[in-house]
Amino acid sequence: MKTVKHTLGIGLLLISLLFSNEINGQKRNGTKNKAVKTERISTKDKVNTNHGRHNDRYTTQHVRRNPNYRYPRHRRVVRTLPRHHVRIVYRGLPYFYYSGVYYTAYGDQYIVVMPPLGFRITVLPVGHVRIVMGSSIYFYHSGIYYIESPEPDEDEGKYEVAKPPVGTVVSEIHEDAEEVVLDEKTYYEYNDILYKKITDSNEKVTYEVVYN
Repeated sequence: MKTVKHTLGIGLLLISLLFSNEINGQKRNGTKNKAVKTERISTKDKVNTNHGRHNDRYTTQHVRRNPNYRYPRHRRVVRTLPRHHVRIVYRGLPYFYYSGVYYTAYGDQYIVVMPPLGFRITVLPVGHVRIVMGSSIYFYHSGIYYIESPEPDEDEGKYEVAKPPVGTVVSEIHEDAEEVVLDEKTYYEYNDILYKKITDSNEKVTYEVVYN
């Protein structure tokens, strides 16, 4: 009889312990499962719009350039363009032209550049020189040669930047031409054109194209 009572007592104790643990577990779970307030922060309101800005002042972005883009050997930089310059876009790239000289953007200034072959202008610069080579006529100014296009375009112009043939003779070359020595002979190079200096019996100096 004592054994039965002892067994029943142990069983009741275990049941009470299990019931108590279940209640405590539900309380703990109820605390953990309370709703948590969440906020979504829109990134649209945080997009940085200060592209290329410094001290609240916009700076000039880099300009996409032609792969064959060339600067003159001696860089000439100007702060402002001539008043009556003309803006010409060639193959998607902007150039500024005035009186035979070409410029492009260089940071927040402008720099003198060589126009690419095929570049066209409507009117030849004042002071150009006419050169006849066989059946072709070239026009020369500031170290640049032009030829009249066989297919003139009103929008692009009729005079096209070209390379002179070997044997072309001019009375003067650009002041930025560089002296080069080949086989102990002195030549002059400008815009990828090589000249030979010629002095005739009257001491008159001319320059002949020997390579381009």
